[in-house]
Amino acid sequence: MAERRRAGFAVPLRNQEFRALWIAEMLSIGGDQVARVALSLLVFNETSSAALTALTYALTFIPSVLGGFLLSGLADRYPRRAVLVVTDVARAILAAAMALPGLPLPALWACVAVLSAAAGPFKAAQSALLPQVLGREGFPAGLALRQFTGQIAQVVAFGSGGLVLTLIEPHLGMLVNAATFVLSAVIVLKGVSSRPISRATSEHEESKPKASASIRTWFLLYGLVLLVGVYVVPEGVAVPYGHALGVSAFGIGLLLAADPLGSALGAWLTTRFRLPVTPLAALLFAMVAGLPLIACFFEPGVVASIMLWAVSGAVSTAFLIQVQTIVVDLVPDAKRGGVMGRMSTCLHCSQGIAILGGGLAAQQFGPFKAVAAAGAVAVGAAVMISVLWMLARSRLRAGSERGSANEDARDHQSLLAIDEPSSQRTDCLDGPPAENIPTTASTGGPPGDASASSMQVRASEVVDEATGDTERIWNVTRWKLWSLPRRVIAFVLAVEIAAVVLTVMLDGFTSVNRADLVRFGVLVVLGLLAAEVTRAVEQMRRRFSDTPHVNMSSVWTLAAALLVTPGLAAVTAIVLYGHMWWRSWRRVSGMCLYRVLFSASSVVVSCCSAIAMARWLPSVGALGTIDDAALLGLVAVVACYWLVNSLLVAGVIALSPGRRSIGALVGSWSENSLEFATLCVGVLVALLTIWHPLALLFVMLPLYVLARSVLVRQLEAAATTDRKTGLLNAETWKTLAENELAKARHHRAPVGVLMIDVDKFKTVNDTYGHLAGDIVLREIAQTIVDNVRSYDISARFGGEEFVVLLPNADTSVSVDVADRVCAAVREMKLDGDLADLHLSVSIGVAAYPAAGEDLNDVLVAADNVLFAAKDAGRDRVRSLIPGPRRTASAEVD
Repeated sequence: MAERRRAGFAVPLRNQEFRALWIAEMLSIGGDQVARVALSLLVFNETSSAALTALTYALTFIPSVLGGFLLSGLADRYPRRAVLVVTDVARAILAAAMALPGLPLPALWACVAVLSAAAGPFKAAQSALLPQVLGREGFPAGLALRQFTGQIAQVVAFGSGGLVLTLIEPHLGMLVNAATFVLSAVIVLKGVSSRPISRATSEHEESKPKASASIRTWFLLYGLVLLVGVYVVPEGVAVPYGHALGVSAFGIGLLLAADPLGSALGAWLTTRFRLPVTPLAALLFAMVAGLPLIACFFEPGVVASIMLWAVSGAVSTAFLIQVQTIVVDLVPDAKRGGVMGRMSTCLHCSQGIAILGGGLAAQQFGPFKAVAAAGAVAVGAAVMISVLWMLARSRLRAGSERGSANEDARDHQSLLAIDEPSSQRTDCLDGPPAENIPTTASTGGPPGDASASSMQVRASEVVDEATGDTERIWNVTRWKLWSLPRRVIAFVLAVEIAAVVLTVMLDGFTSVNRADLVRFGVLVVLGLLAAEVTRAVEQMRRRFSDTPHVNMSSVWTLAAALLVTPGLAAVTAIVLYGHMWWRSWRRVSGMCLYRVLFSASSVVVSCCSAIAMARWLPSVGALGTIDDAALLGLVAVVACYWLVNSLLVAGVIALSPGRRSIGALVGSWSENSLEFATLCVGVLVALLTIWHPLALLFVMLPLYVLARSVLVRQLEAAATTDRKTGLLNAETWKTLAENELAKARHHRAPVGVLMIDVDKFKTVNDTYGHLAGDIVLREIAQTIVDNVRSYDISARFGGEEFVVLLPNADTSVSVDVADRVCAAVREMKLDGDLADLHLSVSIGVAAYPAAGEDLNDVLVAADNVLFAAKDAGRDRVRSLIPGPRRTASAEVD
């Protein structure tokens, strides 16, 4: 993921203003830690009360939370250097006051509370000044240096504070704290230039609030910060964790030091390599930081635990630095102080809450499961936030939401014919789409799971890997993988590494016996036999569809996860996918080898998750006897397998170029139901293998029929669907319309027809090109679907013409629907080069039986009034029967 090496901490340290801010911060940290030790000793010496001592110590934290929320805005209302100097001077006076002998305890507490609250605006002003001082390029390195030295400064300050207070009285320790604040104020005053109050006056600054003003976007930004707190759970449960491992106090100390040391290492590494600074890239780091904690579920030894915690600390620190850089990019300077101050406060609050929750979980379930649960929460939350972020970004780009969340549109009959995605869909592991072709729910969805995620590129992108060029396959530097965006490459490689790591970790707890080998051999042989039997069908599906799809391999891989060791289950997945690639996919255009590797790795990770779930549920351990608990456990294993697969595929789709809807990430119901069907068969295969292996032969024919039924569905979709728009084609629409008209004659019900023509569409093609014209057609098609009724039948009639059949709709109802469509198209906003394009449609409305007794008569009538709408000036609705005037731009004749 690194683009190029950077110069480390030397870059920010060359900046005089940054050095002043950095030294002032280190002095403040040191003074605060000495003050905490001194206050604790002071109160305990005078009261001998542990409770009052703890209360005093808590007052050094709690008011800073309130100060962060309430006073951070001062960093935006007043010059930031002045805020730093004033808060330092005020804290110096308060610290000196606390050094007075005989100060009443309530007065001491009041001084402590005010001093702590003053830290809020100080940190906010300092965080907001850093981007101004270092610039956008140097800001991440400055953050990394602060993180690195901050971790060290806290440890050194606590130790030196205790040493200093063995030589002097606690009262004098407070004077040391006051002196650090005075020295900090002097350094800031001398070393940092005075800057006026920031105002969002430039076009650049005015544009930033548009990206950050959305409530959803603010929620996502704070969600990123709150996520950081989960990674400190290991520190909170280090003592019970160490006791569970049977280590000494020294070992517990090493566990406690693992996360800070990893954090310092992660901060240093971020200065050496340039990391992508995008929300999705940051969330990828958040996911990776949680994976080492999940591995603690398997109770690794103390050395392995230290390494896992250190890796998590390093990656989570990189994540935190990325988040703060993203905030700088999104938030205008005029508001940056308040935002960054409150986010820093959120970070500390989330850490406290996470540690408390981790402690309760460790008490209830044990420290290993508590740490693993924290990692799982981090990974799951990162996935959820990434989905929400993409939705927010999509809506910001579109400018407005045009009914994409309308549930009725999912039931629209035109969608029944497009279970398979359009050929225009950007594939989930592909490069950029053809000139900003967006992906919408109407153009199809991704696979339901990663066992189905053998992913392909568009047919035009034929590479040597797909044709079996051995030289190309073994020349790693020429793989098409490296042409993908860096975030996609990182995700693909992370999944493959995770597959290896999880398999090794899980397999270390098991030994292979003769029964495992026999079951492994049976599953592999039958899996290969099933693949050979369905090979012709699979080849046809792959040649027919250039999109990810569900295959039957999960039948055998899930059964392997339930029956054999993790290592053998991984080998099962690799053998089956390798065979499918060699026999069925190798000659298919765009079926690159790295896609097969990603698919196989995803399946291995899913198998490992299913194995972990089965081990966690004792009722699933022995499949020879099935009771109610075992059945529920099997349901949980199937759900776990499917969920992990879905998340992996959703992750790679989300990171790929192009906008993604929830439907594109989750997949269609038909794909998910097919995957659940194969998983259920996999459970039956596992049970039959134990009860009577010969009975597995009865599974082969249903699998073959299931595979053929999927191919038939694809063929039906191709025969009935217009590939550019995802709507029905004209012939299919006419068939359905004739059937609907026959029903209307029988029941004496009206039927409306809308003929829709895109105004000046030739101009769009001539000006922007035919690819842009395809985008316009697809967007208008989706707008029509969103604005007609859920049971209306929409189709592309030809060229730039669309047609809609409205059952049980007379002319008046049909005109209402047409008005809605016309207005929605008029308000459409497109992205990119088409942002300035203003679209409109003319609509002709006719209804049975008023316009005629058969479909052709109604179509001719609607077409005639469509020409009348064109002649009247376009962008309006005309109907056969006169009606009331609607609007100036949408008349009804």
